[in-house]
Amino acid sequence: MKNVVLIALLFFFNACSDKHPGINPPNAIWPYEFYNKFNLRTIVSSYSNKLKYYCASYPKDFFTKDQLYMPNTDKIVIYDLNNTLSFEIVSKNQVIVTDQVNDSYDAQHLYQIYYNEEHDDYRADLFYIKQRESCVPYVIKVDENVSKK
Repeated sequence: MKNVVLIALLFFFNACSDKHPGINPPNAIWPYEFYNKFNLRTIVSSYSNKLKYYCASYPKDFFTKDQLYMPNTDKIVIYDLNNTLSFEIVSKNQVIVTDQVNDSYDAQHLYQIYYNEEHDDYRADLFYIKQRESCVPYVIKVDENVSKK
């Protein structure tokens, strides 16, 4: 009987516990931090299939620094020939993510974000795409329009 009560209490406390993937961001987040530390595995995006196959998790894994544009202190736009990914900070713990793939995919979502201390990254609490044990490293395509010296 004692074990049953203990198990019931554990389920109760687990049900009441915080389900967020971390803590509220301790400081204001600069847009460039989303390039380095926003875990794409926690949002709905056009990267879902790539995240299931490749080891990459962050925008920095898919884009080079040359592909960044910061129109102001609240937004960063990252782009290549096929994709545009932007993060617009709305508040200390909210961001609007815009994800566009040529003419085939166009989505915009507002996410509540959290800082995950264990992994030193920012996450949404929507879901999590696990990294496969046999994942393949992602190689960023070289921009062929750049002149060679």
